[in-house]
Amino acid sequence: MDALLKKTSYQPPLLLRPYIDRFWTCEGTAAAYAMPTMAMGTGAEMIFQLKAPMTLVSKDNIFETPPLHAIYCIRHQHYKAMVNSGHFFVAVRFKAGAIRHFYPAPVADVVESFPDINVLYGDAGKRFTERLHRSVGLPQQLELTGDFLLGLLRQYHRPQVLVDEAVRQLYYNREIPDLVTFSAGLGSSYRQFERLFIKHVGVTPKSFMQTARLNNTLKHLLFRQISDYLPVAFDFGYYDQSHFIKACRKFFGDKPRAILSPASHDQHFYLSSFNASGSEDRK
Repeated sequence: MDALLKKTSYQPPLLLRPYIDRFWTCEGTAAAYAMPTMAMGTGAEMIFQLKAPMTLVSKDNIFETPPLHAIYCIRHQHYKAMVNSGHFFVAVRFKAGAIRHFYPAPVADVVESFPDINVLYGDAGKRFTERLHRSVGLPQQLELTGDFLLGLLRQYHRPQVLVDEAVRQLYYNREIPDLVTFSAGLGSSYRQFERLFIKHVGVTPKSFMQTARLNNTLKHLLFRQISDYLPVAFDFGYYDQSHFIKACRKFFGDKPRAILSPASHDQHFYLSSFNASGSEDRK
């Protein structure tokens, strides 16, 4: 079956690469709806819809239409996005823990709320989205997006060494450690560490690790086209098949076999490795 979605990635400006993995676009190529999954994640997206509004369907089958230009910081459930030939958007994929440098409030406040860029950033947001809609061609759209984000970074940059180091270590840890001992190794009590982590990342450290592990496992399987998933799941820290299946259902909404099927290209917004920063690829 021909693909129903076309997804393309682009490098962000150099100064943004420590915080942003990629700019990317998605457009429908057929009249029929594709229903790709927006899985629970560790990073965040800004999505700028330049054609029809995109409707999301929650796991409880509730329909929601976010603003045309919004932040997507999905932490507690997965969604299905309804995308066909009437849709095109430019998106920004932030690395894990990095949305705080572009957001005027604690990240916990943005989780699952899809704030409108025009409202959140006031006149600056409105000027940007108006220029984006008047722009001619993708190169100009990407340039405008980069300039807007550089302005936000100058305004909201929040260095937090403890959180950044915790994200770096926890993202790749395939076994959930004793987090009390882990936080002590960072020079913090667990209570203080957890409070800072929730404020700047949006979830508890344990929840972050569970999400990162599932996403890393699925990306490893998908982009290497591995159908025999169980040995890989064991390698990523799942202790039996039911443990991995349960995680897939919770974070992605389906069984591993369905996620890894040949038709899965149009069933998710995972993207193959694109290490824009030249450093570790967290997204």
